[in-house]
Amino acid sequence: MSKLVTLYTKPGSCGQCTNTKRALKTAGIPYQEIVVNESDKQSIDELKLIASKKNVTATMPYVLVMNMETKESHDWFGFQPDEIKKLAKEPEA
Repeated sequence: MSKLVTLYTKPGSCGQCTNTKRALKTAGIPYQEIVVNESDKQSIDELKLIASKKNVTATMPYVLVMNMETKESHDWFGFQPDEIKKLAKEPEA
């Protein structure tokens, strides 16, 4: 696969995280999950910085899609079913 999907989630029962994982699985999109604990201040600060630069709220989950060939990336915060649908339709290189 030429795309690497990384899903940053919070531990416990995060509805948006659960819905995102379910939608990715249903769409047949493999992903790696990184659970960001409340004690992981560095990761939390990095996610807040990314959200600030995008002028959005840092709502979990955070999804990062990296094209392994071009090194271009696409990302979003929260449960975004339309983004997942677009990702599922993208052709594999």
